[in-house]
Amino acid sequence: MIVTRRWLEEFIDLDGISTEEIINTLNRIGQEVEGYKKIEVPQKVVIGEVIECHKHPDADKLNVCKVNVGDEELQIVCGASNVAAGQKVPVAKIGAVLPGDFKIKKAKLRGVESFGMICAAREIGLPDFHEGILVMDDSLGELKIGEYAGKYLNDEVIELGVTANRGDCFSIYGIARELSAGLNRDLKSLEFECEELQEGIGRIVKVEKNEAKHSSHLIRAFEGKINSKLKIDYRLALVELEAKSEFDKFIKYAMHATGVLLVGGNVGSIELDDEDGVDVFKCYGKYYVGIRNEINVEESGKYIVNANYIDPKYVSEIVFLKNLKTDDYFFRASRGSEPNLRFGVDYLLNELDLPVFSGDIDLSIDMKEKIINVDIDELNSIIGENIDEKKIVEILKKLGFSIEAITETSVKVKVPLFRSDIENIQDIAEEVLRIYGIDEIPSKPLHFVEADRTNEVLENIDFLNELKLKAVANGFYEVLHFVFDDKERLQKYGFETVEDNLDLLNPIVKELDTLRSTILLQLLEDIARNKANGYKRIYLFSSGSVYDKQRNEKQSIAFVVNGQSDYENPVNHGKPAKVDFKFIVDKLSQIFGDIKLLPNDSHPIAHPYQNAKILKDGKVIGVVAKLHPKVAKDFEIDDTYFAEIELDKLEKVKKEAEDIIKFPKVTRDLSLVVSKDMSYKDVADIINSLNIEELKEFYPFDIFDLGENNSLSIRFVLQKEDSTLQEKEINDIMEKILSVLEAKGIKLR
Repeated sequence: MIVTRRWLEEFIDLDGISTEEIINTLNRIGQEVEGYKKIEVPQKVVIGEVIECHKHPDADKLNVCKVNVGDEELQIVCGASNVAAGQKVPVAKIGAVLPGDFKIKKAKLRGVESFGMICAAREIGLPDFHEGILVMDDSLGELKIGEYAGKYLNDEVIELGVTANRGDCFSIYGIARELSAGLNRDLKSLEFECEELQEGIGRIVKVEKNEAKHSSHLIRAFEGKINSKLKIDYRLALVELEAKSEFDKFIKYAMHATGVLLVGGNVGSIELDDEDGVDVFKCYGKYYVGIRNEINVEESGKYIVNANYIDPKYVSEIVFLKNLKTDDYFFRASRGSEPNLRFGVDYLLNELDLPVFSGDIDLSIDMKEKIINVDIDELNSIIGENIDEKKIVEILKKLGFSIEAITETSVKVKVPLFRSDIENIQDIAEEVLRIYGIDEIPSKPLHFVEADRTNEVLENIDFLNELKLKAVANGFYEVLHFVFDDKERLQKYGFETVEDNLDLLNPIVKELDTLRSTILLQLLEDIARNKANGYKRIYLFSSGSVYDKQRNEKQSIAFVVNGQSDYENPVNHGKPAKVDFKFIVDKLSQIFGDIKLLPNDSHPIAHPYQNAKILKDGKVIGVVAKLHPKVAKDFEIDDTYFAEIELDKLEKVKKEAEDIIKFPKVTRDLSLVVSKDMSYKDVADIINSLNIEELKEFYPFDIFDLGENNSLSIRFVLQKEDSTLQEKEINDIMEKILSVLEAKGIKLR
């Protein structure tokens, strides 16, 4: 998008504002300036009037002109074919230095003296937008003979990199509106005047058909000869726009100035039709609107101008779906044109300065503006600064937003149609921030608080994955199974099965005809399969859903070990021994932490004498046992040990780091005579009941038969958190433990 300072000044007062400040402001508010060029006519180039013009006596292509430059009349020899008496032209006087370091001096051409030069645009540093000399008119201001030509022609060109979503900035007026907010200056109130004919538009323009569904149209008509204007030609050249005809120049000029989509044509019958989802405007059978812009205006003396608007999102979608041909008109329409149609038409007619037929044809459709309720606290939270509500309202009004209602905490904002990119409060916050100035927001350390998005399902998954990792670290391999099993086999080994009325109606196969109530039988099949394949060390685990007879689901994890242990056996010359009950219990303690064992009732497939409940945090969580020899024989496997644990009974304790005690631990051993009727658990309960703070842990490390009694050796680990234990303190603790045990009939051996 290219703008010039003088063109901007038609819409906003820039007195006292340097172009550098304009550029800095545009960059600050998000309108990136990509280029800048100053157009400056050389000094001693003035406005002159050609008083006389006649052919050179000795050269057919030269003219001898008498030119009034205000304070004198100069004889100038000119080679331009378009020079004529009565013209006002730029004249370079003797001493002027033109671009290319071309100095104007007194000269003699074919025997005739010349005291200056009548200039073309390119010769004084302007764009080359015409042929011959530059003929000036009053469109850039009332010309004064002898005045410095730069007063009318000097300008500054600014090129902007407008993003595709900011269709409202593809016009001089749109950029002026941005500067109005950025500089906190009001836009000028423009008044347009046209000579109005008595004859109404309805007498020369007839609407034969109106099927417009997606666009709005405003049509006006005028008559007269369309003459060129220097201002139009010059500014179109500065912003690098080309036109096909004089009428097309005015159309493109007004579109670039206002952002309103405009199409010119001849008067006649009008049709608005729908073709491929696009509203097409036809006059004399020619297309004028939408994305098919095939203009062919005849110079009839009577013309119409059609201003139109179509929703940018709709037109982009229909072009994509229909694969329609597009042009510059589509570019403007799809990015969002100016919806104030009357503004565009009035601006054009004012520049044409021709008589206008009274009235207009308004074919507008209802275009609803979005309403966004802006919570001030939320908006300031997004921005990161507490901006006063009045300042927010002021910025939004400058940008063309309407304020519907204001409360203590919120502002109801109506989004103008020309801002199709505004959808939510985040977009509003961006508008306020870029005008307020991001440099005005004090730098703060990044403070980011992550919301806790965890839930029970995720916690269960993480907990199970942690157990799986521990199991793998202890040499186990995970096995995956269906949740289905063989009902007949489950019943054979005494496991509970789902009631018939709740069972599967259409099982995959006979062997998978029910929901499983245990994972163990599937794991035993896996052991048999691995044994058959020659594996001598088989540690497997599996997890998943199991079901009771009422089809209630619970989560379970099961382990099986078979074959060699992973411990070397010095008695067996370093070869591993077979797995045993202690082996699987050790593995479980590595996975689940501190566990205890209690005698268990009968289990469907457990050995009657190697079968225990697993106790953790005071709750029974599962069972660990040796596989019953008869069951092992059925599966054709040897000694196997298993455990099955209900995951729902495990506490998911949050891990917290504990301080490391820097003072040393002390160990003491007691060898006790214990009745065979008393278990180690009974002894441990007695010791735990003392609640000795310094007693960190204790465990049995030796036991042997004394006949009527057993000898039980227990190791005690003592430690203080704030100091080193003294010998007296240690003795007092051990005496306290021994005295309580002796009171229960347990004596020191």
